[in-house]
Formats: sequence, C-alpha cells, structure tokens
Amino acid sequence: MPTITINERTLSNGLRVIAAPDHAAPNVTVTVMYRVGSHDEHRGKTGLAHLFEHLMFDNTSTGLDKQYDLYCTKAGGSNNAYTTFDYTTYYINLPSNQAPLGFWLEAERMRDFMISEHALETQRKVVIEEIKQNVENQPYGKWRQGMEETAYEPTSPYSWEVYGSPDDVAGVQMSDAHDFFSRFYRPSNAVLTVAGDIEPERVFALAQEHFGQIPSGDTIKDRTTFDASMCRYGTHHVINDDVSLPAIYVSFHMPGMLDESNYAAEIAAYILGSGRSSALYKHLVKEKQIASSVGAYFDKRHHASLLTFYVFASNEDITPDMMAAELLACIRGVVVDDVTFMKAVNKARMSLAYELQKNEGVADSICYHTLFYNDPHMVNTLMEKYVIQTKEAVQSMIDACTSEEKWARVDIVPNEELEGA
Repeated sequence: MPTITINERTLSNGLRVIAAPDHAAPNVTVTVMYRVGSHDEHRGKTGLAHLFEHLMFDNTSTGLDKQYDLYCTKAGGSNNAYTTFDYTTYYINLPSNQAPLGFWLEAERMRDFMISEHALETQRKVVIEEIKQNVENQPYGKWRQGMEETAYEPTSPYSWEVYGSPDDVAGVQMSDAHDFFSRFYRPSNAVLTVAGDIEPERVFALAQEHFGQIPSGDTIKDRTTFDASMCRYGTHHVINDDVSLPAIYVSFHMPGMLDESNYAAEIAAYILGSGRSSALYKHLVKEKQIASSVGAYFDKRHHASLLTFYVFASNEDITPDMMAAELLACIRGVVVDDVTFMKAVNKARMSLAYELQKNEGVADSICYHTLFYNDPHMVNTLMEKYVIQTKEAVQSMIDACTSEEKWARVDIVPNEELEGA
C-alpha cells in the first residue's frame, strides 16, 4: 500500500491542521474531529454529545439555518457526522474545486454558539425519536445499554450508551448546550484533516483564513476520569424484549485503545467471530446447531475496551445458558495455529486497506491518531502493527475470555419467557 503523504501545521489558536494530498481523483474530504464524546458527560446529563452532533448542523450564523445539506448538495458533495464514547467527527466530501466551501462550513460550526431555542427543541425530539427507533423499538436493540450497565460501575462514564437517556435528552436546556459548546467545541480540542486533491499550502492557507481567528478558549479542566475499579466482572443481566428467540451478548474487558495489545485483540476477534470459517460459526452454528447467527468484535475505547461476542438462538428450545456454555467451550478450545493466525492478520489488514483507499477513511484515521496518539504519521504504520503481532499474543487475548468470572453477560429473552420464569 502506498505511503500517505502527511503535512502538518498548528494554528496559533491550537487547531492542528493536517494535509494528506492525493491527486488520484478530483475530490477532497474535510474532516474535523473533536475530543469529546459520551464519556465526557455526567449521569443525569447523558446524551449531550450525540445531541450536539445534531445541533451542530444548526449552529450557523443568521440566514444559514439548516443549509449545510443544501450547500453541499449544490456543490456536488455530501456531509455527515458521528459520535462515539470518546470523540465526535464531522466530515464533508466535495469536488476539489469546492474545497473552500468545506473549510467555511466547518468553521461556521466551531466559530460561536448560535443555536436557537427552536433548533434545540427540534433536535431534542429528533434524537429521542432516534433512540426509540434504534434502541427501544428495535429487536435486540436494548442490549447495548444493558451491556454498559453490566460491564461498568454506575460511577463510570462508560456506564451509559452514546445515545444517552431519552429523559436526559428531553431535559437539556439552552444553558446546558451553551456550556457544552464552550467547554469542548474549540480549536485546541480538535483536529482538522483534509485528504484528497489539494496542495498542502492551499490547505494551510484556507485553514488560517477560516479558522485562524477563532479564539482558542480556556484549557479544558476536570475531564471525567476513569480507573480500573469502574470495570465490573462476573456480571449477568437479563432484558425482557419483544423478540421471538433469545440471544446473548458476552463482553470481556480489554486495555484502553492506546495499549499495543489492542491489535492482538482485534486479530482474536477475527479468529473467533468473523465469517463462516470463524471458531464460533463452526462450533455453534454448524456443529452444535444451536445458533442462527454468531460474531465477535473489538469495541475500542480510550480507557477500557471490550471484546464482545454475540449468539442468537436457532430455535425456541435453545436457552441463554446453553448458548453461554457452548460459547465458553468454543473459546476454551481455540488453539491459534499459523494458518488461522495469518488468515486473521490478512483480514485485519484488508479491512484497514479498504478504509484507507478512500479520502474519507484517510482523513478519519489521521484525525483519530493525531487526537489520541499525537501522531498523524501513525496512519502509515498501522499495517505493520498487525504484522508484528504473534500467535502467542493473540492466544493470550483469547485465553483471557475463558472464564465466567471475567465476563459481563446480557441476555435478551422473549417477553413470555421472562414472565413464565
């Protein structure tokens, strides 16, 4: 894979600006990532980070209300955003001759708090409806919130889902929104990356023109904290839901995303739960025939990641305990050999390569590694990170998932099953 060219500069207000030129196609991606997510909220005030993602599309000066999509569409581009536990990202894809528009629109978001009461009321309703659709009324959708509560102590800022509580979102006042913006939406808490058909000096000139006069603001103090005592082990939670068959979700705590062992954990997830050749599929679906669907994935978080497994029952006679027992039996029986190891490494590298073929993926990865690792050049060493892992390291990650005393387990069961228990 070709080396990604990295050029960087920091504006006087603290905004880090990264240019990654690639002239293969006449388009660019302008991405701004802020170091703020649901981890920065407090119990009783959850959902603010995700709500703010929505509000920022209304955070424009007079006369530009709700014009982001219109401006992008007219210019032949698109835009979107997403929120995680640890960061929030906004990105705009545009033809390269429209690049200045991306800088202008993103600077509009950051420049000042310009959200109206009407916008706040509207977006509160939109987010609450999104929670209903994607969590409360979605089959098996309640498992994520259940897992946060099961895997973390209530004192942990990871103990609620990114969406937050509908009641908390409904209670957000203008003062809450203003304080959140003032605290986190500032140049010194963000990274701007532009990837695609544009010269670095043009990037830096446009960044200075549009972002350079935005005040840096005060240093963010008293961020929410996390320590190992906030992780819960050996926990089990049952959720009653409108589903036809039971499913289980089992998570094991892993180190935070800055730990090098994360790469071995990702490879372990591929071995255990990726595709029809995975250990879980062969054991639970093909051999035991107790599951219709299985999988594993690595959920990276700044302070404490999770390696999560899921199993959906194949018929109504299969109980959560049966699935949990066979899940553990499968994990305990996995021995990482050369072929299995290299296949998983190649899958991880192919997935990364696919993302880095697109300007959007390049910009996102550079922002992420700049924000948390202070190293935009790390994007060029990620492939090697997987190659240098060992079978022994991956086996160790798998062996860490072989005990009920270490898991956090959530069962989703049909209504009638819980009522008859």
